Amino acid sequence: MKTNTNCCSATASPCDTSIAELPRYYPRQLITPDDLTLEQNYFRDRLRRHNRLLHGWGVVCGALVCPVPNPNAKGSSDRFLPWQVQVQQGYILGPYGDEIIVDCVRTVDIRTSGTTGITGEPCLDAPDPWCSQIYVTRDSTTTLFVAVKYRQCMTRPVRVMPAGCGCNDTSCEYSRWQDGYEIGVLTECPSCNDGPPTVGMNTDGVKLDLIPQGDVPGCPDCSCGPWVGLAEIAFDANGTITKINNSSCRRMVMSFSQFWWSNQGPKPTIKQLVSPTITAGTSGVAMTLTGTNFRCGATAKFDNPNFSVASAYVKDPQTMALMVNVSSDAKSADASPNIAVMNLDGIGSDSFATNIKVTDAPAASASGTRAVLTTAKTTKKTQKVSTPTKPE
Repeated sequence: MKTNTNCCSATASPCDTSIAELPRYYPRQLITPDDLTLEQNYFRDRLRRHNRLLHGWGVVCGALVCPVPNPNAKGSSDRFLPWQVQVQQGYILGPYGDEIIVDCVRTVDIRTSGTTGITGEPCLDAPDPWCSQIYVTRDSTTTLFVAVKYRQCMTRPVRVMPAGCGCNDTSCEYSRWQDGYEIGVLTECPSCNDGPPTVGMNTDGVKLDLIPQGDVPGCPDCSCGPWVGLAEIAFDANGTITKINNSSCRRMVMSFSQFWWSNQGPKPTIKQLVSPTITAGTSGVAMTLTGTNFRCGATAKFDNPNFSVASAYVKDPQTMALMVNVSSDAKSADASPNIAVMNLDGIGSDSFATNIKVTDAPAASASGTRAVLTTAKTTKKTQKVSTPTKPE
């Protein structure tokens, strides 16, 4: 953790400038740092504008302000350290569309103007070795407010190659920009943080059905400033924290990260079974089953044992192709068997009465059978008569 006197800088208001161009690269082009920086700023500006105009700004999650436990507490009166509060981890969208990621628990002394942090740095509450803490006299009759804003910090200094032939050029340049934030202790709630929403509200509170109503809304400006309020703090003359209100000066932005549902597979329904006239004892009869909510891997089954589904293939949620085997025991009386579809999630359809037409298998005639037997006997007798005799 560092004081607010470092190499971090606040983001300029995106309402003042809007980058609408980016470099076009081509072969053998001489690329300068301005070209690469312009490309980065182009996409960052687009993301900020998207967040600001579509999602809004405020606290998305976390960033609760809490008292700091006293490790040497002897009773209930000194269980918290005086003059200090902690800002928990959280994610905030700034009024300019910046992402503010508080990835560590940060301790803030309310007698100072605040502190800064760099996202991704080790979570250590170490004072800045170059600057001492500057305390401000606080009146216990006043109310303080903890707020946060985005800051961009320069990190990783490297030596710069000398421009000439001199040997005394030891200048450095920072090689990285890193996202950071500043937690401030303010004497009043930041503007646009303490008022009610201007859209989706009536005398009964928040009404989401009121949002898509009214005239064409105007695009919001950046007049609210960079701060996002987190909490209102009250204290006594000894610095004991008497109240922390995480609601009175906190603007929440709507998020769908906690919105989800457990879906349930729909019930399949059968509308029609297209089938040709079938002769009993036929295998591999192609049929087409139409309906709704057929899922991949679904199976079909007849309630008559003389009809069996050899294979079922779901072409789309409304069509299933079947290959059906019909037993030789099936008769015309077995027409119109019921069929049902079962999806792999265990949800099945109601039984559907089909209109399958079955014709009996042709029976062999009795005269034909006798003729075959007679021929066989005649052949055997002829073979016996034509047997040659032994020579004398």
